[in-house]
Amino acid sequence: MEGDFSRGHRPDAKRGRSYRRVLPRQGAPILDSDLHALMDAGDRIDRQGLAHVACASGSTDLGFFVTPGRLLAMFDRVLGQQPQAAGGASAVRDFSRKYLDRLPGLQLGGGAGTVTVPLRSPLAAPTPCRVWMRADQPATVTVAGSVLNVPATGSYAPFAVTLNGAQAVFAPGAQPCWVALIETEAPSGASAVLHWCAGGFQIGGLLADAREAAWPDLTGPAADQLRAASAGAPGSRVAAYLELSERVVTAVEDPGLREQALGAGRETTSRSEVVAQVKLAPVAGLTEPAAIAAAFDSVALPTGSVAFGTSAGTAAADPCDLPVPGGYSGTENRLYRLVVHEVTTGAGAVTRFKWSRDNAAGLWPCALMPDQPPGAAVTHVRVGANDPLCAGDLVELTSEAVERGDAAPGAVNAAGFLRPRRMQGMLFRLDGGDVVAGSLREFRLLDPLTETPAPPFDPAPLGTEGLKLRLWSGLLERPGTGAATLTLEHGLIAEVDGAFEPGDWWQAEARALAPQANGPAVTTAHGPERQFAPLALLERGAAATPMILHAWLDLRSRKLCRQEADFTGYDGARVGTEADTVQEALDELFLRLSDGCGEIAVPPGASVQAVIDTIPADGNARICLNAGVRDLAATIVVADKGDLIVGGIGPGTILRGDLRRIIRFERCRSVDLRDFAAEALAAGDGAVIDFVDCGEVRLDQVRVTAAGLAAPGPAAIRQVSGADRPTRRFAMRRCTLSLGMFDSGVTAADPGHAEIEDNVIAIRPDPLNLAAELAAGGETLRAVGEVLLDRITLHDGDGGFDFVGGPVFAFAPPPGPPVVARHGIAMANGMWGRDTLSFSTHATLGSELWERIAETNQPPGGASHPPEIMDDFLRDFRRDLARAVFGLGSSATIPAGMGPLFQPLRDGLSATNGVAHGRTGITVAASRGPARGKALVRPVAALLALPGQSARIRGNQVSGFAQGVRIAGSSGRSRSNFIFLRSVEVQDNRIDLRLPWQARQRGGIWIGSTLSARINGNQAIDAGYVPLADGEQPIGLDCDGIRLWGWFGPLVEVRGNFCHGPSVGIRWVSLGNDEPSWGRPDVFIGAFADNAYSGMGSPSLPATLP
Repeated sequence: MEGDFSRGHRPDAKRGRSYRRVLPRQGAPILDSDLHALMDAGDRIDRQGLAHVACASGSTDLGFFVTPGRLLAMFDRVLGQQPQAAGGASAVRDFSRKYLDRLPGLQLGGGAGTVTVPLRSPLAAPTPCRVWMRADQPATVTVAGSVLNVPATGSYAPFAVTLNGAQAVFAPGAQPCWVALIETEAPSGASAVLHWCAGGFQIGGLLADAREAAWPDLTGPAADQLRAASAGAPGSRVAAYLELSERVVTAVEDPGLREQALGAGRETTSRSEVVAQVKLAPVAGLTEPAAIAAAFDSVALPTGSVAFGTSAGTAAADPCDLPVPGGYSGTENRLYRLVVHEVTTGAGAVTRFKWSRDNAAGLWPCALMPDQPPGAAVTHVRVGANDPLCAGDLVELTSEAVERGDAAPGAVNAAGFLRPRRMQGMLFRLDGGDVVAGSLREFRLLDPLTETPAPPFDPAPLGTEGLKLRLWSGLLERPGTGAATLTLEHGLIAEVDGAFEPGDWWQAEARALAPQANGPAVTTAHGPERQFAPLALLERGAAATPMILHAWLDLRSRKLCRQEADFTGYDGARVGTEADTVQEALDELFLRLSDGCGEIAVPPGASVQAVIDTIPADGNARICLNAGVRDLAATIVVADKGDLIVGGIGPGTILRGDLRRIIRFERCRSVDLRDFAAEALAAGDGAVIDFVDCGEVRLDQVRVTAAGLAAPGPAAIRQVSGADRPTRRFAMRRCTLSLGMFDSGVTAADPGHAEIEDNVIAIRPDPLNLAAELAAGGETLRAVGEVLLDRITLHDGDGGFDFVGGPVFAFAPPPGPPVVARHGIAMANGMWGRDTLSFSTHATLGSELWERIAETNQPPGGASHPPEIMDDFLRDFRRDLARAVFGLGSSATIPAGMGPLFQPLRDGLSATNGVAHGRTGITVAASRGPARGKALVRPVAALLALPGQSARIRGNQVSGFAQGVRIAGSSGRSRSNFIFLRSVEVQDNRIDLRLPWQARQRGGIWIGSTLSARINGNQAIDAGYVPLADGEQPIGLDCDGIRLWGWFGPLVEVRGNFCHGPSVGIRWVSLGNDEPSWGRPDVFIGAFADNAYSGMGSPSLPATLP
């Protein structure tokens, strides 16, 4: 700071030192520099402590809280307004509906009564204002007599109202809505318009107080300059920021500092004050608020450096002259000050410095002349008659407008923050000094370089406040931009280098007759200290409209005595919540545990369908199904909505109906189901929960209970999508499915990615009466008939069979995967119908038996029965034969003496049909992945460059199904193509199979063609298989624990799996074994290792795996 000091106001800091205390010595004098060092240490420690316990910058109240209009109300729990609800209305803070992720919304509801909001400061007259509101469903609210229709949107919007007095009265409608902020309407013109609140703010521990004000909170030329610099086109963005600096205050600015008893003109001390200014910086190249705020951490500082020293001594040129001594040759101790006054660039670049031998302590008030007429061009100045100014003195004419104004605004870009360039005063030489008007002297102003009369100038930029003259000792110039040596006086020199900024200054202590012994000073600028912090991001709107506030960029915290949960951060990544404060996390947790989980509450007595129908097309909603049972008469249909969250309160929230289809979603942008139960009490067609053409589907902790089916149909949970409305992602976690006979668990058809994790999917072990099922003539009878007789084929001629040994013989195995529980039967033409016949049957039923059956059960046409109706005869016959095998009334005849031959089959079917069973636990089907034919034109890995589909099946418990997990791609367009999934992961699943002998699709895990397959850590258990030490029965049913059938690679990993009971542990049928090398260093991995098997069949087929 300027002042008559011995070593400056920070004598230690400018030498790069930092001390804790100043300790006077006994009997030693106390210098002003010691007091300065003492004050500096205390100030530094205080600021370090504040910055240590707080943030680098910020506020614990509303200090410098920026809004476009004057803030009238907001609903922060500590600093906001406290609303009063009456007459049945409700008003509660909602931290899940924040405005700009900062201010909690005030949820208004109740449908009756009023909510009164006190204003921060009363309005003296009717004033146009804006109320920021939002709603999840279209809502109507009356504010101060004005009816507002709030549409269903995901963000807050301003609504125009006129307010007067000290409060605003809201009358909420039937649907809830939220209000976050009330402000005056403040249209911007050519310049920006914004406001801020009163309070405190600190940057780097430097505290500043704010009064409630409108930007720029200045008058005169300084304000005009800031307003002019704020002009911009609609859509341009500016960052509002706070600059803190410190300036010296002398008796010139504040005459009350003088002690009158000491006489006129005596001044003992000066003061310093913090200058706080809100400024605007245009933003370029950045859009995200976080990046813009971070730019203020990278302040672009000038690189200029100054190192003071003294010139070396020189010998005298004439022997009669004295040599020129080196070092500082002044006769008095001095504190020199060097200040950058002006920097020009380009051709003829010059850096101009002003310097003072007295730390620029000389300062006197002045008046501009002529003073009439007002605003006349200035040529002279007047000062007090006793002010020690003389002709020839170098002075700087300055004012409040100069000291608070900027010559150029700051800027924000990708490189960081470019700080504003401060204004400097006008330099002149004085001429004259005659006494005028008795107590004044008048000087003519001269050009400081040519010392000729300065051209008359307009006084307007200086304003009228704080006009003064500061005395300088001289001017120095550095031509160009490189290093240079500047000579001040008495041998004192300054080595300068780098780029400089006007206003930066350095101090140097010069001591008479002694070298400088206090150590070198730091070479970077000693001052001024300038601190910056971002406040808000705003955008220019259309002409005559308010600025658009996009984000607050500042940091706010609570005082230690007023801490609260919303100012304590929370990381919800592990539990999958977007809550980022403790308040939000607790609210979310409480809503799950209490009677609330969304913003559209559906009590048990209300119609869910009616509430759904109030959501507009493409509208977003969060629906809470309050605890209770809802008995449905019809399926709930949700169609053509936006982003939906439907949640309940856990097991106490139940959708129940005497129907199969409980709820169906069609063409929704995204659906998120959480924490409720669905109970389908009747059989029927369709899925219990169905998703058709929805962009994203998520289920979490949903419980489904469904009655058994009369025949297989769609899975209990089904997702399907067409090519024109694909489902990008299907996720199902922590759900529980309890299903009945013939049901399937979950089917995800054509999602971009399926993620099915940590679910329990089970068929209830309800008792099953096989004889009754067969008598009913439904699905079970059909399936048992196919066990007896299947894959019926009628051949021309002898069909390629050799009947030399007899007209009927068995052959094994039939076409398809190698099996042990079935074989084929061939019959010559005329044996059973006119044409040669072949079919498959259970391995316990031999050719002699089938010959006798054919003889006993001839078709109506006998040996001439034509093939076009023989197939129908056999399909009907096998059902009749199944009835006969189990002793039920039937038109089929079992030949005499042949009944015992069916006993092993009867025993196996009866033993495996004691309880209900399902079809498939988890199915993921894909048809839109990359495809290729068998003809290879490029490596299969090239398919990785195409859009693909993937599946992750992990940690599930699947029980009671004939098939556990099935993942495959297929396409009806061309069966000659292979449809690939991009990746498949099936890991750590427990699959308890329930395998009736009549089941067709059966096995633990089936995987089709995929570019990457990782099948690890799974268990596929046939619970009906009980191993014996000896005497085990032959395998009665073919079943694969894990089957990989298709084209795989480049990666296949099958490790750490355990298969118990199936006829084949792992079946590996790779159709891509002929993938050529193409001359490439590709590595295809087929890794089968550490897989366990328990059973009477084959651990693997082939016996040796890669």
